Amino acid sequence: MKKSFYLFLFFIVPFFVSSQTLFRSGTFLHHSTGLNIWGPNSSSTSILQEIAIYNTNNGYTGTNAVSMGEQWFPSGGDNEWEYWHRVFDNQVSNANIVSVMNTNKIVVIKSCYPSSEIVGRGQPSDTLNYPLKTIYNYKWHWRHIVEVMRAHPEHFFVIWTNAPLTQGSSNATEALLSHQFCRWAKDTLAQGLDPLCPDFPENVYVFDFFHKLVNSSWFLPL
Repeated sequence: MKKSFYLFLFFIVPFFVSSQTLFRSGTFLHHSTGLNIWGPNSSSTSILQEIAIYNTNNGYTGTNAVSMGEQWFPSGGDNEWEYWHRVFDNQVSNANIVSVMNTNKIVVIKSCYPSSEIVGRGQPSDTLNYPLKTIYNYKWHWRHIVEVMRAHPEHFFVIWTNAPLTQGSSNATEALLSHQFCRWAKDTLAQGLDPLCPDFPENVYVFDFFHKLVNSSWFLPL
């Protein structure tokens, strides 16, 4: 599948979700992986090119035109799920998500490759150790982040699933666990089927980045 199709999904889908509010501008919060996606990236397209194409194809101009910016965020730490949990809980002094929301109606967040280094399925006691990379902890982080997003219906949020790792930088167990977590995020949580978060908010969209890229063994192809 071509990169232009990934970008199309990333930008276009969120704007059709809400019939109540017209969301047209926002920011993409990322680190190095996201910067490569944003472009220029030696590919046939970039996010800004896809936005321009979308606006042209739909006749959107002026205040109806879609526009996006990008930020290296959080600037003073990593961007794994435990960190995003603390950012949305206002526990990180140099990563003020409220300030971001004050100037952006659309907020897109993602993690980078290390988030796919999952060590196990986990258990409830994992929550005593925020950075522990288990499926149990990841689900806990995501539910918390989504609940904060729910509390801001005046904004539209996009949350990406994990960036997959190559076979040379991971192993079969990590790949399978990352697949299982990302499948839960898209097919259970986002569908309102998670028993601890049964009413998934309309102002949040889960973009399953992981499954757009992986091969049949759940690795990023070289």
